[in-house]
This record gives sequence, structure tokens and C-alpha cells, in this order.
Amino acid sequence: MRFRVLSLSLLAVVASGAHAADKDVEAILKTLRENYQKVKTARLEVTSVIADPESGSDISLNSVMSYKGPGSVRIVAKGPTMPGSYLLYVTDSKQALVRTPDGKSSTKKFDADEVAVPLNLESLCFWDYKRQLSTAAGMNMHDSKLRLLKKETWKDKDYMVLEEKAERSKVFVRYFIDPATKYIVRTVVYNLEDTTEILQDHKVTKFELNPKLDANLFKLKA
Repeated sequence: MRFRVLSLSLLAVVASGAHAADKDVEAILKTLRENYQKVKTARLEVTSVIADPESGSDISLNSVMSYKGPGSVRIVAKGPTMPGSYLLYVTDSKQALVRTPDGKSSTKKFDADEVAVPLNLESLCFWDYKRQLSTAAGMNMHDSKLRLLKKETWKDKDYMVLEEKAERSKVFVRYFIDPATKYIVRTVVYNLEDTTEILQDHKVTKFELNPKLDANLFKLKA
């Protein structure tokens, strides 16, 4: 796992040496991969709180992601730091368009490791589940220590929680999984050296599977 900070912060996981995961962990990862793979379209709304070390305060964002398999994605992010504006990212898995809050737009070759918007596995796995959710050699959890908690209650609802320790990146991540649907609905990233310090907290507030989506959403235009 490697913790990367892009223009507004992105958690992504990248591989290196191995730690054997137990059968429960491998089983839930397999189920998650299968579930994300079969999705034809999706629409997610996500609220994010991201620690900003420069200002010493938190950045709050609301993002809407529209997905059409196998690789068309549109993400619109808004927050109090960009009043009256937004950040837009659109890709067809070949090219990517980015519109920054100042209104400037640019198009470049798509790179799954350079997504210029804040997101986490709740969104990322729809088009990158093979890398993100595997402990196999060359995959993104290969260097992680993983543990599955089969039941944890949060806000009066029970979840499965996959815990990931990434010593190289010095982060500890907790993925909340809906036990009924087997999709990730919350990701919390902590400082591994001080697990009381939250670096990022992403929560899915609305989740639609296979909705009808307008094809114009995925056109590379600002």
C-alpha cells in the first residue's frame, strides 16, 4: 500500500512484499471483487473530511460519482473552500478531463494512479477492483497486514470491518462493508503511529446500483 496525496488528496493502495491474509480476509476480498466487477452502472454520493497539514484544519467535500462499466467515470466534487464552483473529473479510461475550481480545463491520457479528485475505495473499486482488492503478487494489498472484523456497530447499524495496516505508508485504514450488499460504504484512514489521528474519512451517503445514466455525463467536455 502506498499513501499518495494529489491535488486534493487521494488514497490508493500499491503493492510490494507479502503478508499472508487469512481465509476470512481472502473470502471477503473475493466477494468484493466479484460484486464490483458485475456492476454495469452506479451513482454514489460521498462526504469526505480530509486533514490538511498545511492549514491545520480539515477540508470538507461532497462528491457525486457516476460510473458506467467498464471504465467510464464522472466525479463532481464541491466544498466550502470552492464556493460557487466545483472540481470535475471525467474519463472514458483512455482520456481524462479535469476542470479545476478556477474554471480551467485540461485533457490528458488516463492514468489510474493519477486521478485528480479526492476519492477512496468506495468509488475507486468500481473500475480498479482487480488491483485495489487483492493480496496477490503485484496487487495493491500485497504488502498489507489485514484483519476482518465480522461485526461492528456504527450509528445503530452493523457492519463488517476490514482493517489494513500499511507500515511503509504509516497508515491504518478501516473499510466498513455493508454485510447485506458487500460493498464498501465508509473508509477511515488513520496515522499508523497515532491511531487517534484521522487523516481521511469518506462516507457513502447515497448508493444507487445500475441506475439509468445519461450518456452525455461521460463526454469529455467541461
